[in-house]
Amino acid sequence: MTATGVASATHFGQGHTEPYARALADGSGTLTLRPDIDHTAAPVDFDVQSWCGEANPLERSLLQSLQGPVLDIGCGPGRLLAAAQRMGLPALGIDTSAEAVRRARARGARALEQSVFAPVPQTGLWQSVILLDGNIGIGGSITSLLRRCGQLIAPHGTLLVEVEDDEDLDTVYSAVLEDSSGNQSEPFRWARTGSVGLASRAQRSEWTVASVQRLQGRVFCRLSPGTGPDRTAV
Repeated sequence: MTATGVASATHFGQGHTEPYARALADGSGTLTLRPDIDHTAAPVDFDVQSWCGEANPLERSLLQSLQGPVLDIGCGPGRLLAAAQRMGLPALGIDTSAEAVRRARARGARALEQSVFAPVPQTGLWQSVILLDGNIGIGGSITSLLRRCGQLIAPHGTLLVEVEDDEDLDTVYSAVLEDSSGNQSEPFRWARTGSVGLASRAQRSEWTVASVQRLQGRVFCRLSPGTGPDRTAV
């Protein structure tokens, strides 16, 4: 559910037997993210039906706390975009998966099939940028992704990031995505981090962590942009 870029040759869940596209087309099932080679990272299971369904009450409340326009990086099949649209909140999603973008557009949402590192409309004007569902791991370089978000966001905007429940988790590895039938993607770089790791990288990337919230078993960090040179770099 990603919009990856220069840090990996293959995008999340893509290539080989295309488990991500298959799962989105079905709208159900479980996808498992696991290390491609020997690594201590635990596997992560994703419920595809929740991605393809409607935003839940918690997610809707998070959206209601944001100002538009909203950029959803790694928008997947567009549940958050659809919810934002119903609220009258202008939003755009980007994702490298053609099937994800197709499904998002079928909901009536605005979505582009592209990398977050490619030119993005309204660069520097997004009041809110969101990285939920583990998308802080896009490309396997959290620092690079944070710096890119710093270029995209408006000067007084908000970056909403979902992180791991384990605040001390901080890892980067080569991963694959696999479905219950054994369909597997090509390897891609991925990262996972908790609030401590995010705070460390945020400081190096001209961000300030404004708050950390634990809500219904999920952890969300709100970041405010700085004014350093990364704000205007292309």
